[in-house]
Amino acid sequence: MSLVVEEGADHAARGRAAGRRARMGASLASLPAVLLLLGVVVAPLALVVVLSLGWPDWTLAHFRRIGVDPVLLPILMRTLWIAFVVTVLCAVLGYPVAYLMVRVSPGMRAIIMLMVILPMWTSLLVRTYAWMAILGRSGVVNSTLQTLGLTDAPMTLLYTRFAVYIGMTHVMLPFMILPLYAVLRRIDFRLVAAATSLGASRTAAFFLVFFPLSLPGVLAGSILVFILSIGFFVTPALLGGLSETTFVMLIERQVSQFFNWPLAAAMSVVLVIATLALVMVYNRVLADSSSGAALVGRLIVWASRASSTLGRLFGRGEGAARVSDGRHRRPRLELGVPAVGGGIVLAFILAPIFVVIPLAFSSAPFLTFPPPGYSLRWFETYFSRADWINPTIVSFHIGALTMVFATVMGTLAAIGVVQGRFAGHRIVTGLILAPMMLPTIVLAVSLYYLFARYGIVGTRLALVLAHTAIALPFVFIVVSAALQRLDPALAQAAAVMGAGQIDVMRRITLPLTAPAIGVAALFAFLASFDELIVALFLAGTRTTTLPKRMWDSIREEIDPTTAAVATLLIGLSLLVLVLVEVLRRRSGGPEDMLR
Repeated sequence: MSLVVEEGADHAARGRAAGRRARMGASLASLPAVLLLLGVVVAPLALVVVLSLGWPDWTLAHFRRIGVDPVLLPILMRTLWIAFVVTVLCAVLGYPVAYLMVRVSPGMRAIIMLMVILPMWTSLLVRTYAWMAILGRSGVVNSTLQTLGLTDAPMTLLYTRFAVYIGMTHVMLPFMILPLYAVLRRIDFRLVAAATSLGASRTAAFFLVFFPLSLPGVLAGSILVFILSIGFFVTPALLGGLSETTFVMLIERQVSQFFNWPLAAAMSVVLVIATLALVMVYNRVLADSSSGAALVGRLIVWASRASSTLGRLFGRGEGAARVSDGRHRRPRLELGVPAVGGGIVLAFILAPIFVVIPLAFSSAPFLTFPPPGYSLRWFETYFSRADWINPTIVSFHIGALTMVFATVMGTLAAIGVVQGRFAGHRIVTGLILAPMMLPTIVLAVSLYYLFARYGIVGTRLALVLAHTAIALPFVFIVVSAALQRLDPALAQAAAVMGAGQIDVMRRITLPLTAPAIGVAALFAFLASFDELIVALFLAGTRTTTLPKRMWDSIREEIDPTTAAVATLLIGLSLLVLVLVEVLRRRSGGPEDMLR
């Protein structure tokens, strides 16, 4: 008997020792990602900070100028105000949709979820271009108003503050709706039923019981939207006029037009400090260990599972809805404010997609809606012109390289953080997630300053390095979520049987997480293929990407060829969505989307 006990204890000791060796080996897997981010994110930011302090003279004059300059300070205040208004609009418009999602049947909820997330798969530049077509002098709004006889002449909607509000609110709405829904779905509806049974009206029960319980979701979504809004560049630059210049646009102008690097560096530092301060506020308000970057990460995981809604709608997943517990039963929806308001907001979310596609087939030589006739001429123009095809090839090449590097390093980093145990794993996680929360304009400016010193601006190498850093968080989050669902006993048992760390990774970890790695690779490719801001600084004239070519076209000519390209990009996004669904089905049984 004692011999059996001793053998069991010895076996357990060998298992613990093997587990320690495995965790130590896994910890080293995050080293490639850390080295890349130190060189591509931390070092450039450090140079920008040094430059903002007036090196080698060391002065705070540039920061003082931001506080007293009659131009800079009002633009900073304007940027904060725009971000505030967009946040309020997103909260007001997003709440009915999130509330509607928790009140409807599982099948209808699947449709709404797909409608909310689908625009997130569509290029930001495409959506902004669509709003230019909607709000232009010959666009949807003016054409409708004139057809109805409400106006005699086109209204000035484009290149105004109003257009900026509309475009930014459209882009930010999913970032408000998803955190709201994640909180609302956990509210016990029996509390509302109890309030109504005690004599409260449904309106009173909502405002006195339900709404206060939903405030954490409102706060989480609001802070996230505000953080992302203050660093927004593309939409304000295209939809706003010269009088609507934002702080981010001014940073770009200081570099590209005035070559005032010290002031641009100081403005970038101010923007980073403001972002970090808001992330800290987010943590303290919600009393949570997660960060704003982690919340964006959860949005990425939700988006990677979004296509499972189709399976739930048409397959057996609908039966998986949890109805056995009264806590999760939803009262039958009554037509009213949630249905009408949510329907209007959903139409607003999908409007750009349904407008840009008909414009791609227009026979008119300029943007006008509805098209006077239909033709394939703009697709023929795209495929026959080298100034469109060559940037497309460049984008696919850079996207493919980025996908490979980001997937390999992001997967290794996820293995190192999840399966390894080391004192600095929180620091490594924060470093990997940093590019996600860092305003992209700041990263672009800092990389431009660093790469220019080494003469690689305008090369594909520069774009691949930058895009890999940007795509790493996407891969890291998706693969980490998959690794956390693995049973650690599998790797430990393999180690006890004599398998080395490489064998454990090759025979157990990678096969079990292969579908998630495939989804992460698709995210990495899209992150590179759709990226614009970094490309504006690093591409130069020799390495023009497709988003940069579209940007130049929109800024200079706005011809329907861009609508044809935008339609092709929408098709590419849908193709990726289908591939994600295929990989999700290979990963195993259905999971709760917003667990």
